[in-house]
Amino acid sequence: MKKAIVVASFGCSIKDSREKYIETIENAAKYTYKEIDFFRVFTSEIIRRKMKREENIDIDNMKSCLQKLKDNNYTHVYVSVTHVIPGFEYEKILRAVNEYRNDFEELKVARTFLDGQLGDNEINVIKSYIKTELQEDEAVILVGHGSEHDSHKYYKEVIRLLRSDVSNSYIVNIEGKPYIDDIMCELNENKYNKIYLYPLLIVSGDHALNDIGSDDEDSIKTKLTENGFNVNMFFTGLGENKNAINLLWTD
Repeated sequence: MKKAIVVASFGCSIKDSREKYIETIENAAKYTYKEIDFFRVFTSEIIRRKMKREENIDIDNMKSCLQKLKDNNYTHVYVSVTHVIPGFEYEKILRAVNEYRNDFEELKVARTFLDGQLGDNEINVIKSYIKTELQEDEAVILVGHGSEHDSHKYYKEVIRLLRSDVSNSYIVNIEGKPYIDDIMCELNENKYNKIYLYPLLIVSGDHALNDIGSDDEDSIKTKLTENGFNVNMFFTGLGENKNAINLLWTD
C-alpha cells in the first residue's frame, strides 16, 4: 500500500501570496498526514505557464499528477481542494479523477468550501474570518470571485445563512452578480457609515490587491469610497484562517 495526499489549488503567481496562503494550507496537510507522501496541483494553466516562464517552476495539473502517481505505483490517493465553489476549475479535477479512477485501489476527492452541503461549519468559518459585532451604521461586504458556472448560486446561499447571525452582511463578486453597483442603492438607503471589506477568496493575491482593495477607479473599495462610505479593507484570505484550514481535513 502506497498513499499520497494531493492538495489542488487554482494557483497563484505572486510568490509572497502563494507562500502565505497556499503553502500554509499545504503545510497543514503535510503536518496532518506525516506518514503520507505530499503532492501539489494547480488547476490554472495560465498560472502554471507563468510560473514556469518567470520562476522556472514546474507545477502539475491534476492529470499529470495522477499519471505520475500511477507510474510510481501509488495505490491510495486523497485529493483535497482549496477551491471556494465547485465550478469550472473543480470540474477539471473531477474529469481527471474519473479518467484515472480505475488505476488506483482508492481515489477520493474532497468537497469545495461552498457546495450543496453548505451549513453551520462553513458559516462558522466565515464568522471567525470577519467582524461580526456591528453597529447599526456598519456593514460587512464579502467579495467572491464569481463565475458563469451554476455553482455561483452558493454565494447567494452563504450570505442568506450568514445573515441569521450577521444581519448587516452582503456579498458581491468580481465576475458575476451581484456586482458592487447592484447593491449600492441598498447600502445608501441603510445609511451605513463604515464598511468592512473582505475577500471571500483563498488567496489574497491579484484580485484583492487590484480589483477589490486598490485605489484604482474601478476597484470595489474606490466605488464605495466615492459613494461616501468609510471603507476598512482587509487584505486577507481564507488560506490563513485556521478554522478554514481545519475544515479541509474533516471530510
